[in-house]
Amino acid sequence: MKIGALVLAAGFSKRFGKDKRIESVQGDEPMLLLTIKNLADHFEEIIVVLRNNDQIIADLVLKRFQTSRIIIHHAKDSIEGIGASLSSTIEIVAERKWKSVFVFLGDMPYIKQETISKLKTEALTNPFNIIVPKFETETGHPVCFPNRFYKEIGSLSGDVGAKKIINSNLERVMFVKTNDRGVNLDVDTPIDIFDN
Repeated sequence: MKIGALVLAAGFSKRFGKDKRIESVQGDEPMLLLTIKNLADHFEEIIVVLRNNDQIIADLVLKRFQTSRIIIHHAKDSIEGIGASLSSTIEIVAERKWKSVFVFLGDMPYIKQETISKLKTEALTNPFNIIVPKFETETGHPVCFPNRFYKEIGSLSGDVGAKKIINSNLERVMFVKTNDRGVNLDVDTPIDIFDN
């Protein structure tokens, strides 16, 4: 069963104050590259979603990983928000015949590899369920959506993400408890890097 990863990295880092995707975390590794590195061994294919004019970031990703498993998608409506970026990418996911897609956020470099492995195992065992990690009482990322939800993802727009799909399909959601607080740690401001 083919399960792929989609990394959303088309945001504008407004709260961060500069392009956080290239900010160094854990040594000199840029945040987006560390996020991709953490999941790269777990998926046959990875789609990295960037802004429409993000060729410098695309080149950085492709140079670092040098693999045909990485697909760059420039979301032309990324300025509208996360929903628009997701919607524009789900067509590629469907074309590649992924049975499920894990949605990662490009600003979440602290997710442990064993957590990704555990979530992927749950997705393979429960192929018709949405898989959502949960640290203590908080849900997090990555979230896995089976292909039966691709149409709903394709109808997203603006800055409304896939959380509404989760909330309207709770009977199909499997929450997976984890001790990895990385599933909740996204980097919104510079201080988030140093606090982890």
